[in-house]
Amino acid sequence: MAKKEVAVKKTQEIATQTDVPDFLKNQMQDNRGSEEVQSNDLVIPRIELVQSLSKCRKKADPAYIDGIEEGDLYNNVTRKVYGEDMVVCPVYFRKEWLLWRDQDLGGGFGGAFDSAEAAESARQLVEKPEEWEVVDTNQHFVLVINDDGTIEEAVVSMAKTKAKTSRTWNSLVRINGGPRFSRLYKLVGVAATNKANQDYFTLDVKNVGFVTEEIFKHAEKVYEMVTSGKAGIDRSFDDAPLDDSDM
Repeated sequence: MAKKEVAVKKTQEIATQTDVPDFLKNQMQDNRGSEEVQSNDLVIPRIELVQSLSKCRKKADPAYIDGIEEGDLYNNVTRKVYGEDMVVCPVYFRKEWLLWRDQDLGGGFGGAFDSAEAAESARQLVEKPEEWEVVDTNQHFVLVINDDGTIEEAVVSMAKTKAKTSRTWNSLVRINGGPRFSRLYKLVGVAATNKANQDYFTLDVKNVGFVTEEIFKHAEKVYEMVTSGKAGIDRSFDDAPLDDSDM
C-alpha cells in the first residue's frame, strides 16, 4: 500500500473513531483549550424534516445528502440522517418570530425576535419589506437519544403546519407533569395533504417513557446553558420555513 494511501486510511480511522481511548476516559470533562469560548460562539444544531423541495434532495446543491428521502429527519450541521423517526428528550421551549425573505426571491434570514411587533418593525426597515415574511416559530430544545445510547443536543423548529404538533407536544408535557425533561418522546415524519391536494410531510409526537438519570442530568446542564444565554440556535438555515403545504 502506498504511503499516501496509508496516511489517508489512518486519518479516516481517527475521524470516524467513536470509542473513547483509555487514556482519555478520565479527561473528557477537561475544558482546556476552550476557556475563551463565549456564548455567541456556541450554537445548537437544528433537526430538519425533509420535504420534496428540500435542498438536501437536489444532487446539484451543495447541501445534498445521498440517499435521503422525503419524511426523513436529519441534523443540519452534522448532516446525520435519523430516518423517519427519532427519540428525544425535550429540554426547553421558546417562541420566536423569525424574519424570512421569500425563497423565490433568493431567500434569506433576517433575524429572530421575542415578539411579532418587534419582528414586524424590523421587516419595515429592510429594503423591499414586501419580500420578507414574519414567521411565528416554536423552538423546542431537545436531546436526541440515539439507538446506541449516545446523546446529541439539538433544536426542533416548528412553524406553520408543524405548529399544531408543537401545541400537542406542549399539552403532553403538561399532562405528564414534572420537569419538561423528565420524559422521552418520539418524533415521526408523517405524510399529509394540503388544500390543493398536494402531498407534504409534517411531524407527529408520541409518548415513550421516563428518562434515565444520565439523560436527566445532561438535560439539566443544557437547560442551564439555554436559559442563561450561553448557547443559541444555529442560524445557518438550509431552507426558509416554507413547507410543501404552502404550495
